Amino acid sequence: NNMNKKFSIIFLLSSFVLFTISAQAQPSVDLVNAFITASERTRQPDMKNEDLEGYLAFMSDEVIDYHAAYGRTFTGKEHFRKGIVKKAASMISLAENIESIVLGSTTAVVVVNEDSTYHKNGAIKHFKGRTILVLEFDEQDLITHMSRYLD
Repeated sequence: NNMNKKFSIIFLLSSFVLFTISAQAQPSVDLVNAFITASERTRQPDMKNEDLEGYLAFMSDEVIDYHAAYGRTFTGKEHFRKGIVKKAASMISLAENIESIVLGSTTAVVVVNEDSTYHKNGAIKHFKGRTILVLEFDEQDLITHMSRYLD
């Protein structure tokens, strides 16, 4: 009888550990869609501070942002605060549409089509292209690492 109690306790503990592991946060299609919508909102000419803060709420404080096309890496939300305000001021229009999403246990690969018109060096520029984003999430569903690849 004592052996059955030990077995039952071990079984319950191992079941609890397995449940805890399987219940760990995992990125979802809804989370990725909300992030891309927030991204699009921050790069509009009429962007507001709440749009920026809503976008940043998807990221950890020490988020790492890697741009493969430029070979540059930035760390932290402050980089976004400065860069996005400057980018929004130059924008005429921007549309981002998700082509596909592949979810992993702690990652999401998102293919985003962008069509934007903006001011640069006194001229109006147009960009139409595809970006592949690799997003890594922590246990709170916050982005800890974002890698951007132009396709």
